[in-house]
Amino acid sequence: MKFFRRRKKQKFDSGEYWRRRYEDKKTSGPGSYGRLAAYKADIVNGILRDRGISSVIEFGCGDGNQAALFEIPNYTGVDISPLVVENAKKTFADRPGWTFQVAGEGTVADGAHDMSMSLDVIYHLIEDDVFETYMHNLVAAARRYVLVFASDYEQTAKPKHVRHRHYSEWLAQNYPELKMVQEFEHPYPASEGSDITETSFAHFKIFEKANKPD
Repeated sequence: MKFFRRRKKQKFDSGEYWRRRYEDKKTSGPGSYGRLAAYKADIVNGILRDRGISSVIEFGCGDGNQAALFEIPNYTGVDISPLVVENAKKTFADRPGWTFQVAGEGTVADGAHDMSMSLDVIYHLIEDDVFETYMHNLVAAARRYVLVFASDYEQTAKPKHVRHRHYSEWLAQNYPELKMVQEFEHPYPASEGSDITETSFAHFKIFEKANKPD
């Protein structure tokens, strides 16, 4: 009789999941396409105009389809996938002031951008240490504003690459000087049985650093 050791369950690697996803020629997901992408672009571009923002860094820029709709003079896209970063450099080569870098391979000076931005990323950060590092980088890079589009509650989701987090509570505990100044109601909220390509459980919140320079 042969005995077999039970294989130890492999820990999910969110970075590897997305690198492989792009290598398999898959997209950033339905949130970066169609009416959801158009909605997010309208909000982002409106914030830029209303608040006089000219420099933005986005952590998790993805395949670039969403970024193509932004009207940002100076934009830095950061992503975990070297493939999408190289593709973005080619796609947006005609946009002066736009740069891209692989997460962890470049340096971002504290307060280097008017606003840092996270769109449909936080609930894909499964590991606690990855979440912590990401959030600290997101806040540090911003001179004035932090813009987040994500769910904001604690829940383990069925898809292995989704974990909802109460990120605003984390921000309040770790960065009390960061105050939410505006929240946007999503026009296409998700509900049980709704089409995931047309609706979303995420919504926008923008935070401002209380110690912003004069």
